[in-house]
Amino acid sequence: MLFQFGSGLMSLKFRVLGSIVLLLVLSLLAGATLLSLHARTLVDLEVHTAFDGAQQSVRDTLRSDVEHTVTLREVVSSFQGQRHVRAALVNEAGRVIVQSEIGRLADPAPAWFARIIAPQALTTRIPIALPGYPCVLVLTSDPRSEIAEVWGHVRDAFLIMLLFCASTMAVVSLAVGTGLRFLGRFQAGLQAISGSRYDTRLEAKGPPEFIRLAQGFNHMASQLSHFSRSNRQLYAQLQSAQEEERGEIARDLHDEVGPYLFALQVDAKAITQMGTPEAARLGTSVREAVMHIQQHVRDILRQLRPVTQLEFGLEAAVADLAAFWSRRNPQIRFELDIRLAVAPGRRQEEAAYRIVQESISNAVRHGRPDLIRVLIQSDAERLVLTVEDNGGGIQGGPDDNISLGQAGIAGMRERVLALKGELDIVSVPDRGVRLSATFPLARTLEPA
Repeated sequence: MLFQFGSGLMSLKFRVLGSIVLLLVLSLLAGATLLSLHARTLVDLEVHTAFDGAQQSVRDTLRSDVEHTVTLREVVSSFQGQRHVRAALVNEAGRVIVQSEIGRLADPAPAWFARIIAPQALTTRIPIALPGYPCVLVLTSDPRSEIAEVWGHVRDAFLIMLLFCASTMAVVSLAVGTGLRFLGRFQAGLQAISGSRYDTRLEAKGPPEFIRLAQGFNHMASQLSHFSRSNRQLYAQLQSAQEEERGEIARDLHDEVGPYLFALQVDAKAITQMGTPEAARLGTSVREAVMHIQQHVRDILRQLRPVTQLEFGLEAAVADLAAFWSRRNPQIRFELDIRLAVAPGRRQEEAAYRIVQESISNAVRHGRPDLIRVLIQSDAERLVLTVEDNGGGIQGGPDDNISLGQAGIAGMRERVLALKGELDIVSVPDRGVRLSATFPLARTLEPA
């Protein structure tokens, strides 16, 4: 997981683990501070208690008569090896006659720790008036032994806290990682659903909360799959009804309008044969008007009945469509590249033809291009078609046009989704539109 420096955002895992690490570090610092304060209190208490006891013991000893320095040497020697107090016998010239040392430290505390918790040094001077040999007994506190003992306890306690924090961090990291992996799978599942892959399912395992989420996701995907299948069936029925209606309209035009136009041609021919110049002129004018109407009717029939054209193949139908628009817009150049290694199914051919038809119509009417390219290819698994032009593009984007009532793009999307395909439209203002559609071949589709 990475941090997005550009946007100032960081990953959820980094945030969670970073927050926990910060809390644990603060806990360690607080624990170390409390341990140090407690250790200093203990050291100070122990040293004061030992020093007061040593001072009282020396004064009790000196209450008896002391006749010479030998007895005083014994008093000083009694402090040899003690843990908290050192004694020294000093003559009137300030020279140390004899002094004691604390016991040897097996594991002394670090200097920095000793500086932190060392209490204030305690010193007392007890004057002794020996006949002809005055001297002073000096008692000095020495906390090194107590600090070394406390250091061992503090170090062990801090190591235990550190081990606890590391264990906690490992457990939390594992839990967060598990949760985020599930969220990653959940996100990937949602993206798949948004791409109309409704057969996506999540494995229901892990904590009960994750199992319930996975079960809810799977139920949602199952319902969406059912609705999508129903919509495809309804759309297929709608397409079939539309084709039937187109066919009926085409038949009506052919059967009803055609005979009347033929009759008008016969009448116009008869008028031209009446022998007068005016009759000839009127007859010729009527015949030309009828022929113009017949041509428009044929064009309408061609638009209404592409099935007839598809009987000669998709390539021929698209070529005829390009020729139709080229005759009316000679300034537009059409480039066709149709390579069908595998013949597509009837439904794919009809959908491809309608999409090419709608794309060229939109380009000519709205984009004013001078070049339109049509690329159609197929292999063993899919049919891919691309229509692109160099016109003005879709102003405001395809979705804005749909919202304004231009349902042509919506119709193309419905055709593609009905065949479990994908549609992609890229529009660059003043540079044209590129439409790409992909259909799985008929044998790879599940029954509608």
